[in-house]
Amino acid sequence: MGTTTAVSLEEYLNTAYEPDREFVDGVLVERHVGTQLHGLLQTMLGVFFSQFRASHRIAVFTETRLLVDATAGRHRIPDIMVLDLPYRKGKIVVDVPAIVVEIKSPDDSFDDIIGRCFDYARLEVPNIIVMDPDNRLTWLFQKGTLQLLTKSFSLSVKHGAIDFPFDDLFAELDEE
Repeated sequence: MGTTTAVSLEEYLNTAYEPDREFVDGVLVERHVGTQLHGLLQTMLGVFFSQFRASHRIAVFTETRLLVDATAGRHRIPDIMVLDLPYRKGKIVVDVPAIVVEIKSPDDSFDDIIGRCFDYARLEVPNIIVMDPDNRLTWLFQKGTLQLLTKSFSLSVKHGAIDFPFDDLFAELDEE
């Protein structure tokens, strides 16, 4: 991961960083800036999930601060986050997301990604997905492990299920 800087939780919550940073154990943690493939996949995922906004009563967020541990004031910034409606509106997301997607950048270590996944799991996020656009791989994080996915699967949200055709999204990346 990038460089770190110690700051107070209050300073973190009242400062706009460019690019935004996560707040973990009292320290600002830089996120790696995504590549073109990362950005394109993130956009495609946002569009994909947005088609279910009305039918499944969800809201889709990109790179929005999520409170993952209120006691420690720990915040993460998932690449894609899907919330069931209704949700509490505010500066940061305090509701448990229905879906979190982390998109691996070439500079991301798997230790960093796994650390984020464990934070989401402690929050009891039911669908934690990691996607690697460079190698066209997708994993589901469950019970402390990453499970490599080889075919489309279904994501459960409060108001239904969403078939997640990650292989089609990767094929669409190849068309760009």
